[in-house]
Formats: sequence, C-alpha cells, structure tokens
Amino acid sequence: MIEVSNAIYLIIAAFGTSIISATVGMAGGTVLLSIMLLFLSPQIALPIHAANQFMSNFRRCWLLRESIHFSFFYRFCFGAIVGNIASTWLLKAALDLKHGTIFIAVIILYSVFKPKKLPSFTPHKVGFLFVGLFIGFAGMFIGATGLILGTCFIRDDMSKEQILGTQGAMQTFNHFSKILGFLWLGFEFLPWLIPLSGMMLASFLGTTYGVSLIKKIPNTVFTFCFRGILVLSAVSIIYTWIKDNLY
Repeated sequence: MIEVSNAIYLIIAAFGTSIISATVGMAGGTVLLSIMLLFLSPQIALPIHAANQFMSNFRRCWLLRESIHFSFFYRFCFGAIVGNIASTWLLKAALDLKHGTIFIAVIILYSVFKPKKLPSFTPHKVGFLFVGLFIGFAGMFIGATGLILGTCFIRDDMSKEQILGTQGAMQTFNHFSKILGFLWLGFEFLPWLIPLSGMMLASFLGTTYGVSLIKKIPNTVFTFCFRGILVLSAVSIIYTWIKDNLY
C-alpha cells in the first residue's frame, strides 16, 4: 500500500493535472501517470490512473454535454470496444510495446507541422470508428491516450467547447472500458479505495474549476496551447525513448 505522504502528493497532482486537461483537453493525464509511476508499479498505476481519469473526463464532458459531437462519439465507442477487448486478451501474452511511443510522437509532430498539401488527421464519422479502435487497443498498454486523440482535434470545424466536450466523452468511455478490462484481468481496486477516492474527488474539483476557465480563454490562445502541449509532449516522448534505448 502507498504511504500517506505519497498519497497526498498524488491527490494534489490529480487536482492540478485535471485543471490542465479541462482547459486544454489533454496532457494532464499523461503528466499524472508519469507522477504515479514514481510511486507505483505500472501494474498498479495503470488501473488506478484509468479510474481517476474516468472521473476527470466524465466531469468535463458532463459540464460540456451540450457541445458533444455525438455522431463522432458513438462511432468512436464502437471501435474502442473492439480495440479494448483485443488488447485485454493480448496483455495475457505480455506484448512488448516499448517502441510504440516513437510512433505516437511521429503522429503528433506530423499533425502539428504537416504541410497543407499533405493529408491531415481530421477524421469524421467513419474515421472515428478506426480512431476508437486504435485508442481502445493502445489504452490498456500505455495508459494515457489523450495525446493521440488530441491529434484528431487539430481542426477548424469545431469550437473549443466542442473539442473539449467530445474528446472528454470519448476518453470517459475509453477509461471506463479499461476499468472493465483491468477487472477482468484480476486487478483489485478495493485495497486502493481510500487514495483513489481522494484522487477522484480532487479531479472532480479540478475539472470543475478548469471548465469554468474555458470561456475566459481566447480561441487563439487555446489553439496555441493545444498545439504547444502536443509538441512538447512529442519531444519529451522522443527524449525518453532515446534515453531508454540508446544509452
């Protein structure tokens, strides 16, 4: 079981990172997972992270429920179910995806810096079915998938409220399916109920505060932060991969 001081630190981290996710749409979950891995093994951190992010994203999409693009959401959910089931089964075989992070970084950098003549990652109805399939599959292995999903929302045909609400709804469903997957794999949430409850409450409050800031953020600032966080995250992923594999 985690020490009380470390649990308090994770609760504070959950509050702060949920504000980031609520105002920009991503990165908060990735930062939180990286902090959790300082205190917990991946086998424990990933299920706990899924449960906490379920609360954070559910609160966000509930507050922005009128802005959710449901035609995208429903198709994403169908793909996510299939992907999650496949990855849950493959986890039994201890599949090694340590080099998959470079693929994620490449997708992010391509989405942000691609020349206008090249195709963009701007899926619509059927496209989100395949996005859900990939996110559902990858989520069980890498935990935080908000950065990957974020590349699908570098677009001009949705308002920032629609982006945050729709992305939040998709992440809510994906994290819920991950919880079911971890339960099927035998993870027991009950021993972690107290620290997890504290983190979920902190995420609820942080998300509520973060969403209240959205209308105060100009669209140009939101777009700049959205792209900027993607780029910084991609650089961080590449640096970590190089450090872990080439040194």
